[in-house]
Amino acid sequence: MGKYLINELVQVEEAGATRSHGKGERREDYADAWRDTGNVVLVGLPGSGKAALAEALAERTGAPVATPGDAAAAAAALAGRGTIVVLADGLVEDPAVRPLIHGAGKVFYLMADSSILSARAAEREGAADREDLWREFSARLAVMEPVFYEVLHFIVQAGGTPDAMVGDALEKIAY
Repeated sequence: MGKYLINELVQVEEAGATRSHGKGERREDYADAWRDTGNVVLVGLPGSGKAALAEALAERTGAPVATPGDAAAAAAALAGRGTIVVLADGLVEDPAVRPLIHGAGKVFYLMADSSILSARAAEREGAADREDLWREFSARLAVMEPVFYEVLHFIVQAGGTPDAMVGDALEKIAY
């Protein structure tokens, strides 16, 4: 189901019916493992701003940042407490790491579309062919977005300013 989560077609019997969803009234409404760890886990594609957000959150909270490079280091970081863990998309996709993510802390998916990601990558890498980068990011986003949805607790819009991302994340961390 995870792979087709976004593409699922739902038939509605009552054309005028609506349903509202809102934030729970109490923390107990969201009883989840992240409540006890103190970890913040950042996931997203390259260029979404994970490293910049981690650095800004570390400055504001005093929490250390872990950026694991392999599955073993990711598992160790996710098992820790009070850490900002930055996971590359390949680690989120790793079958040894993915089941550990959701319960390891408050998981933030830094969501951005492929045009933003490819523009940032082109600027960072000095790439001339933005069209090819856009195609690569579009293909990777199609694969990874359902995976990110499987592990997330919160979404942070990565297309905004760094200050807006930090403010949004801090509000959700405090919740």
